[in-house]
Amino acid sequence: MIYPNEPVQLKSTFISLDSRQIYEPADTAFFAVRGLHHDGHQYVESLYHKGVREFIVEKAAWNSSLAEKAKSWNNTSIWVVNNSIETLQHIAHVHRMAFRLPVVGITGSNGKTICKEWLFTLTKSKFQVVRSPKSFNSQIGVPLSVWGIKTHHRLGIFEAGISQKDEMSRLEAIIRPEFGILTHIGEAHGKNFESEAAKLSEKLNLFRHSKKLIYRVTPNTTPVVIETMQRNNPTCELVGWSTTDTNQSIFVYWKITGKSSQLKFQKRNQSEPFISVQSQLHDEASLENLSHCLIQAHLLGMSNEELTTAVMGIKPISMRLEIKEGVRNNQLIDDSYNNDIDGLKLALPLFKRYEEKKKVLIISDFIETGIDEDTLYQQIAQLIVHQRIEKIIGIGSQIERNKHYFQHIDTYATAETFIESGDLNSLHDSIILLKGARKYAFEKIVNALETKTHCTQLEINLDALQHNLSYYRKTIGHSTKIMGMVKAQAYGAGAVEIAKILQSQGIEYLTVAYADEGVLLRNNGIYTPIMVMNPQVEEFDKMTSYALEPEIYNFSLLAAIDEYSTNQNKNIKIHIKLDTGMKRLGFEMSDIPQLMHELKQMPQLWVVSILSHLAASENPKHKAFTEQQIAQFKEASQAISDQLGYKPLRHIANSAAIQNYPEAHLDMVRLGISMYGISGNSVEKTALENVLSLKTYVSQIKNVAKGETVGYGRIGQFEEDGKIATLAIGYADGYSRALGNGQGHFEINGHLCPTIGSICMDMCMVDVSTLTEIKEGDEAIVFGGKIQLAAFAKAAQTIPYEMMTSISSRVKRIYIRE
Repeated sequence: MIYPNEPVQLKSTFISLDSRQIYEPADTAFFAVRGLHHDGHQYVESLYHKGVREFIVEKAAWNSSLAEKAKSWNNTSIWVVNNSIETLQHIAHVHRMAFRLPVVGITGSNGKTICKEWLFTLTKSKFQVVRSPKSFNSQIGVPLSVWGIKTHHRLGIFEAGISQKDEMSRLEAIIRPEFGILTHIGEAHGKNFESEAAKLSEKLNLFRHSKKLIYRVTPNTTPVVIETMQRNNPTCELVGWSTTDTNQSIFVYWKITGKSSQLKFQKRNQSEPFISVQSQLHDEASLENLSHCLIQAHLLGMSNEELTTAVMGIKPISMRLEIKEGVRNNQLIDDSYNNDIDGLKLALPLFKRYEEKKKVLIISDFIETGIDEDTLYQQIAQLIVHQRIEKIIGIGSQIERNKHYFQHIDTYATAETFIESGDLNSLHDSIILLKGARKYAFEKIVNALETKTHCTQLEINLDALQHNLSYYRKTIGHSTKIMGMVKAQAYGAGAVEIAKILQSQGIEYLTVAYADEGVLLRNNGIYTPIMVMNPQVEEFDKMTSYALEPEIYNFSLLAAIDEYSTNQNKNIKIHIKLDTGMKRLGFEMSDIPQLMHELKQMPQLWVVSILSHLAASENPKHKAFTEQQIAQFKEASQAISDQLGYKPLRHIANSAAIQNYPEAHLDMVRLGISMYGISGNSVEKTALENVLSLKTYVSQIKNVAKGETVGYGRIGQFEEDGKIATLAIGYADGYSRALGNGQGHFEINGHLCPTIGSICMDMCMVDVSTLTEIKEGDEAIVFGGKIQLAAFAKAAQTIPYEMMTSISSRVKRIYIRE
């Protein structure tokens, strides 16, 4: 049945917006959503044949041919609506209003997900809790989270995030929190608001109907909180707390001793604390988040005795998925932070990126789900059964009791017994997904499987990378394609992993410098077209075997590829490079007549694209020269196209030109360093997110007396007594010697510490005399925190490209998702 209106309620139990994440098709409603470069409507027919029987589609995309086919589909409900996301939000609102359980809404710039998880840890012994999976706090994530409320739940905890004006009111209608927590307010997503106060006021719209709001009193936030809440919800009780002002609603006392803390909470005009607990947390950001959660748990009716016990389970947690290199050519997906069914559903599609490898799943017991054991493991087995997983390893007594629901599963009582069995050593050439509850110590399994390198590591944030790609998709529009530059190991970020992300995001082309780089990508499951910038004649066989497309930049190379294609009787795709002023590679403008003549005699060569390279698109001083390059290229490429009788793609815009010269977008743009969030353009700087963070750690701390020197050549000198930290990074890792003796800085515990003495091959020293709290093992950020890559490169008197490609292969690459 096709309904030309919005559904009041769904017939299905489950909701999906991703055709790859449907595990019970007969009981799943699929929402077809149109994006800038994707359209969920193209999957509707195939999902029908897979068993989906309820669809929400949009009028503008419900074309006549598909609508005609759908008339013959049996037992199917198709709701034709104006906007699928708005319908999803409305259905979630109706679903939420059917339940009377207390709900906590959490928003802020930082700490939302941590507060949600810690509040869950504090309250799970008293309530059956439903909470947002991972960081599901967007316009789509929130309704999907709220849809998870079931009749057995007694508490809901949902986070809400915004990046634009007028977004929070839609999320408020879905969550309808009785209680609110406002976490730390920082700079995140500030670019779309006229001021920090305007951003905070928008976030406070989440609490328009709340009874109580918890927030930390600060000079910047408190006036906005009071004024906005007085205007929007004057009956809401504002529970402001402070560590300095005893006149606030709650005074919080922290005492940090080594690696633990004492926390006491005292209400105004009361002499005794109502909460007094010990915690393993010992940094201010964590204690702020914990304080929010303890106050909220108290408001939900938990006693000090209950909280004293529950807080023992609060530990620093990794809020991110990490992709790591493993021993024996294994690849690890470490996603053990969120071990529930929703987390498993979100993680399983990651297997699809590694079709060339065997699939291995290591899972532990799924604890504290609120679902009876028999039903729980049947559901988990059903999720896994269609994933073509070669090996399943289960850790824990529950999964041992229920292993009969699974195919080919080996079970072990603990992580230690699994490691001691030696079976771990049989895993090779596999993609291994680890989903383990924290009590099962999966870090021991990860440690046994992970390639051992020294602890300096380059973190690549894949969520930020996808954000930047989306930004450029919107910037260039529907009609222009993107070519992703993955040469030189994707500028040091790791060619295979970056190419997989670009491929999954629908990038139309990839570019490498040499054929072997392209072969590596093909051998790791990359099927996207690949252009080779520097093809070698002796590698033509290799390139055709691996479907690599050469860039042709002079007549000798053109003659060689022509002769090869004729002798081998092969049609070959090529790319023609023109030199419009770079004076590097490419046919000169004077070569164009001969080039057109020769190409016309070579019908077995198919010119896929014509390209050139801008010499100074990032520098406004050379605007006239750049515009001349663009004009020359347009004229020459058009002449070649006219002679060929078909239209190759044309591309000249590099990263800098995408924003600076929109007229250069043409058919395709080449996206390189800007995808990592690095740009000299002021507009892009505010819109892009940082992708790369280089981190090391403190190996040793020493006191240095007045007059003593530090390092080779005794260059570093102390004029007063001081203190140094030796860090595990040197010029062999890519930390330039030019950054020695105060030219470079490291961020340690939030402070910038200058280098002292010369940079050594494997280590360097920094002056930490001003730091009161520092210990061996502390993290030291090279760039990606207070110091960004562009500033880091400038201090080394070079450019970000060189710094990125100089990072040694011994530096571990970690791919993360928040």
